[in-house]
Amino acid sequence: MKFIAFFEFQLDRLEKILEIGNQTENNVEIIYPFQILAENYKGITGFVIFKSENALSPKIRKYLLKYAREGVNIELMPIWENSKLKKELTIFREAKQKAEQQWERYKFQKIKNLGSTKTLEILPLIDWHSNRDDLKVELGVSYLIKTDEESILFDVGLNSVQRDPSPLLINMKQLGISLEDFNIIVISHNHGDHVGGGKWVKNKTFSLTANQIDLGDKKVYTPIPMSYPGLIPICSEKPMILAKGVATIGTISNSLFLFGLEKEQALAINVEGKGLVIVVGCGHQTLPKIIERTEVLFDEPIYGLIGGLHYPVNGGPIEIMGWFPHKMLGTGKLPWNPITMEELQENIEFLKKRNPKIVALSAHDSSEVSIKAFNDAFPEASKDINVGERIIIG
Repeated sequence: MKFIAFFEFQLDRLEKILEIGNQTENNVEIIYPFQILAENYKGITGFVIFKSENALSPKIRKYLLKYAREGVNIELMPIWENSKLKKELTIFREAKQKAEQQWERYKFQKIKNLGSTKTLEILPLIDWHSNRDDLKVELGVSYLIKTDEESILFDVGLNSVQRDPSPLLINMKQLGISLEDFNIIVISHNHGDHVGGGKWVKNKTFSLTANQIDLGDKKVYTPIPMSYPGLIPICSEKPMILAKGVATIGTISNSLFLFGLEKEQALAINVEGKGLVIVVGCGHQTLPKIIERTEVLFDEPIYGLIGGLHYPVNGGPIEIMGWFPHKMLGTGKLPWNPITMEELQENIEFLKKRNPKIVALSAHDSSEVSIKAFNDAFPEASKDINVGERIIIG
């Protein structure tokens, strides 16, 4: 994919900036080298065009930081070529139609005999915020879920630069958690920030660190057919009970621009005397469909919702040279038609009708504006998701 970086800088820095622009970049594929405009146009004084599969890559960030250190303000934007855009639009629209057809076609019976747990503990091992300096944060998700009888690892984080040990394993060690402390692994969906990095997505697998370690005889539940050395993951496309009081609501599909048809599952955990706590990875399914599916499957009321819902209203968790990747991608909408505050408020009102007692929105894929909106809407129910801080129910 091609990107254009627009530059704004003071002319007294021109000589130094030209020096940077004339340097050979062996690690970056430059399509159109650094250019200076004849005159300032809407704050833009220059630009460069390059090609990269990922604007977040360390190579691209290192390259652009050379300019930033010289006082250059940078705004990064993707370039949509007509042929490429036409193809991607066709894929998006066809996948959107397929997702809606699946939603209308899938009819499920009530899940009986789910059982319940007296206590529920959710410990964020990976997410975007933490109050402890000794714990790692990243734009991914991994939660350790404990009930009376079972422990479940829900997603395995991002590990963006493929460190070993990964941020997940580092945090586990700091929190006194070992591989023996959980028996089940659930993957919400096949995205890099949930399967341990983008390198694993293509091969439809996952990893807790840079190398796939021995996981013994753990049970693994995945939203699509996936593999792992020495294990046979169970594809939990349809709703099913995973343990006493714990079920997956099955996958719900959505069309994501540049990603295609994405299937994601969430967990529903029945806490005795309270109701269902829904644990979500990214929320690509959309909040209304997650709620509707849960209400179709169970008689118990919804008590709470914890995890990611992908609400990058007015931005997102990170900004890269003026570009908000979460705002443009993964929303189930086209990049130039982002999620609005009005849509966010509609979803909040939809959830309010269920009168939840616990609402915790992950910051890994939502903006601070959206998190504040949730906190304002649910002042008594809202909780922060911080790595290393347990959310205890019951």
